[in-house]
Amino acid sequence: MMLKTFGFLPAALLAGLIGIVPAQAQDTGDARPVSQAERPPLDEMPQSFQLAYWLNQAALAFDELDYEDWAKASERLHALRPYNQDFMTHLVRAYAHQERFTEAYNMMLMMQQQGLAQEWSDYSELEPLRTHGLYEHLTTLMMSASEPFGESRVLSQLDDIEMPEALTYDSETDRKFIGTVRGGAILVSENNQAFTTFADEKSVPELMAVLDIEADSERRHLWVATAALKQWRGFRQSAAGRTSILQLDLDSGELIATHRLIPDRKPHAFGALEVASDGTVYAADMATPGVYRLQPGERHPQPFFRHSDFASTRGIALSDDDSKLYMADYEIGIFVVDTSDAGQAWKLFAPENLNEGGIDGLYWWNEHLVAIQNGIDPDRVLRLKLGEDGLGVVEVAPIVSALPQFDTPTYGMIIDDELVFLAGSHWHHVDANGRATGAGLPGIALMSTQLDSAKVLNVGQEMIQEMLERQGKDQNSSTDGG
Repeated sequence: MMLKTFGFLPAALLAGLIGIVPAQAQDTGDARPVSQAERPPLDEMPQSFQLAYWLNQAALAFDELDYEDWAKASERLHALRPYNQDFMTHLVRAYAHQERFTEAYNMMLMMQQQGLAQEWSDYSELEPLRTHGLYEHLTTLMMSASEPFGESRVLSQLDDIEMPEALTYDSETDRKFIGTVRGGAILVSENNQAFTTFADEKSVPELMAVLDIEADSERRHLWVATAALKQWRGFRQSAAGRTSILQLDLDSGELIATHRLIPDRKPHAFGALEVASDGTVYAADMATPGVYRLQPGERHPQPFFRHSDFASTRGIALSDDDSKLYMADYEIGIFVVDTSDAGQAWKLFAPENLNEGGIDGLYWWNEHLVAIQNGIDPDRVLRLKLGEDGLGVVEVAPIVSALPQFDTPTYGMIIDDELVFLAGSHWHHVDANGRATGAGLPGIALMSTQLDSAKVLNVGQEMIQEMLERQGKDQNSSTDGG
């Protein structure tokens, strides 16, 4: 989930929420507190610690109405999490209050080019900007980003399914499958009829919250990522942090094998799966970020790729030749890993008009990546054309955005040239234990959209130049006293 407006929380409360505690020696059996003199410089410490520190500094500065220090802390937060829309918004507000117009407009321009929607009228700090023509121009464009875009159709309305999260498709039998978090069940639809139970805890006791499912139609296997989340109805504290990959028979739903992750005293939750052509299974861990690999014949998933800066690994996708694994971290964007050598990895090169934050589902289609994005405003589905080497994005195209059915879209599946996806989820409608917080859970639309129908979103140089020229005129006018 995206970090939200920490600058408005009291500093004391924020410190408790993010757990700022003295650093301690780890993984050595030595629990001796580390003295201040022994600590490395802040910028050499893990990003999680840096993030916690600067969040606390931002909260302190905001409490004291110290806009200069708020801007400094927000700049560090933006450097750590460049796609976080809240941090960008905080910077615009802090810059505007200090009449640092160039910095404020540059940040607004970047947000607009990334297709972000933002309502600026509620922020009194932006009053100095409102006399400039560029402010009205940018705010109009950013308001239009919240309008529905793209062509899609509703396939069915899921009114009685609690916390649907996973989708997959069996091309041999034309069946669609849905996995659920709350019930820990897998449902199936044949010939586009109503979904019925395919597997649940009665038939497969190893099932917990189902976070992803992948059909291997060739081998007739259904792979299941399941984890003991608190939102799962059968949750027991003794099982907290456990996760596994289940192998079911794709025709009968019978359990073939259970591939448990070997306990290591850390919480784990496999949230996304990808199956290679040779039957190798990759699994993204949301709780202790990283990717695991289960090769044919192995009993337990093995660590494949991880990095200390990852915040929450979500969707993963394999290139058509299985040579590259693309993985989306919810806060820091998309990475590319060489599957023949897990030590060889790159941050996906992307143009500045691509905001990579808040990606849940990630899929490969015809030399493109398709991303379902819910951690920014607006929620949207993007098509990203890759360069010849597969290491960078050369075109960004919105497929659908801000649809009225959207309520935190999560995951989907590709069927030929269509993306079929869940237009909403129940995460924001339940408490920490999975119980509905309102009168009832809203229905969720199962939707589809054509992947080859989107227009390429490319902020042309003419528009950028026009905005920069307008910005220069506004700044010169303010300098002259106009």
